[in-house]
Amino acid sequence: MRRKDLAMSQEATLAVIDAIEYAVLSLTDPDGKAYGVPLDYVRKGDCLYFHGAKEGRKVEAMKINSWACAVIVGNTTIVPEKFGRKYESAIIEGPIEMIDAPEQKRQVMTWVGESRSPGYPEKAQVVIEKMLDRVLIYKMKMEIISGKHGL
Repeated sequence: MRRKDLAMSQEATLAVIDAIEYAVLSLTDPDGKAYGVPLDYVRKGDCLYFHGAKEGRKVEAMKINSWACAVIVGNTTIVPEKFGRKYESAIIEGPIEMIDAPEQKRQVMTWVGESRSPGYPEKAQVVIEKMLDRVLIYKMKMEIISGKHGL
């Protein structure tokens, strides 16, 4: 990070990661082109978990290069009189793996249900069982974490 004076503490960075629901997952596709896709996620320990289709550009990218970068942008506010903005963001880098084991997928999707639809565990399980065969889990180990804030 170029501006060390804007760096957030590890604790504050994890708080941003936990508070926000979406990240842009950046990968390199098989043609060597950059590819970014917005995905929702949950964090457990030192890993981010995403879920999505079993095929497509992101899956092909992960097969070729397992290193990924996730960018999370927290609260932002334009501050006109300062000609700037107040913001917080996190960048996470690390290896990503695809998980297709039913029990692991069920667990991660249960975490998603608990965080996105609390109070509806039975409905969540119905949806999970319908989707289980159609999705993969993408598990990203958070090896490099940095957070930044402005103003």
